[in-house]
Amino acid sequence: MPSEELRLCGLDAKQVFGETMALIAGRDELLSVVVSDYGRRLNLDEMREILPQAFVQVGIAEQSQVEVAAALANEGFHVLAPSYATFITSRVLDQVRVMLGMMESPVVLVGLSAGCESASLGASHMALEDLACMRTIPGMTVVCPADNVELSSILQELAANPRPAYVRISQYETDACIHARGQHTEIGKAEVLRDTPDAEVALLATGPLTSEALRAATKLTREGVKVRVVEFATVKPLDTNALDALAGMRLAVTVEDHCINGGFGSSVAEHLSERDDSPRVLRLGMPDVYLAADTPAKTLARAGLDANGIASATLARLGR
Repeated sequence: MPSEELRLCGLDAKQVFGETMALIAGRDELLSVVVSDYGRRLNLDEMREILPQAFVQVGIAEQSQVEVAAALANEGFHVLAPSYATFITSRVLDQVRVMLGMMESPVVLVGLSAGCESASLGASHMALEDLACMRTIPGMTVVCPADNVELSSILQELAANPRPAYVRISQYETDACIHARGQHTEIGKAEVLRDTPDAEVALLATGPLTSEALRAATKLTREGVKVRVVEFATVKPLDTNALDALAGMRLAVTVEDHCINGGFGSSVAEHLSERDDSPRVLRLGMPDVYLAADTPAKTLARAGLDANGIASATLARLGR
């Protein structure tokens, strides 16, 4: 029989979101999930049976969604507000800035179909600027789970300990179940997934492309490159201790399904630029253009964000 972790990894992330909300509803009567029309796609029927009052529908109005969520959170409810990632970040940035930033309302925003997951719908539905938007809000926690096990764990942690936060969810056919052993993910703490004595290159990944970074590490090892792979499930606050541990390495490569500007890679570069013993930084991400509609896999491959692209870019920067 497959483990519960493997079962979760075999599901759609939206199914996992709904199952996790039902789990939380069974033990937390203060749970509130505020949706903007999109809620019917989030597998929330079981949650609504357990805790009917937890479901709040505001219609196609994401700005109102954040306002209602903030009002409930300020009254003591444990509030999550899910929607398409591009809508729950850039479309509502003013509301987030004022209510979650200045007012510190403890709302957990959940961005679904982030990165290139909705690439087939075109640029309007691809959330490639969301990390840049959210990480600039003071006091905001920004989390990018690598798989569904980590997603469920992080949602439960944030529901139990609410704060202004953004959980970014993207899922691809090539995703691996990195946390199949069910290890707990600590918000704010990076995790070394693979290491080599005297590693010269560190692949630093966030979100589901962590699995591509692991595959790229295997390819690089075959080329004689000593590699460390570190997953940063939390983009903010960034685990600077994990970055400081790269001192003396030749190269740090960041991997993300986000615009090359302003996201995880930019955050890493900002910190390492202040240290004299830091490795050079190679940032891999989506190009600084709006892309035509295509399948997620082809979009990622064109951007050099599959395992082959990551390995090739790394070898090129090493001069090999």
